[in-house]
Amino acid sequence: MPDPPHPPRRDARNTSALTGTYTYRSFLERPDPVDDFNVLRFAQATLRLTADADGALHGEPILSDPGEEPALIMDMVGRAEDSPRLPFTLSGRGRPPVADLHYDHDVVVLRHWETGTDQRMVLAGAALRAEPHSGGPAGQTARFLAVRRCGA
Repeated sequence: MPDPPHPPRRDARNTSALTGTYTYRSFLERPDPVDDFNVLRFAQATLRLTADADGALHGEPILSDPGEEPALIMDMVGRAEDSPRLPFTLSGRGRPPVADLHYDHDVVVLRHWETGTDQRMVLAGAALRAEPHSGGPAGQTARFLAVRRCGA
């Protein structure tokens, strides 16, 4: 069965529309139902994303809580494609004291329903641990959603 047609979305092909602050949540790929949703939690962060008109992307996931010291921050770079779901990739490395972090992300913008209400821009995709750290192996994957915050 073919995918349903996608109605026009605001700024669907404008990469600069990706610029903003998002709440990022990633989840382990466990197929069985769980009693506690937190057992699926991989990470939660504030993601600041800047997109240039040419498709260049710069991101800053902040893994620590506001005011927490030391701040746990990564620097990400990537590129968006000019297509309906605005797919893009990001690759990021941690700053000290988490300089051993290295993750790659494959991302799309989720559909903005023409008849939907109170919708936000939502990014979805897969995260790959590109190098081992903190006892976790390289190659581990997680799925994520990043929901754009109000006024961001």
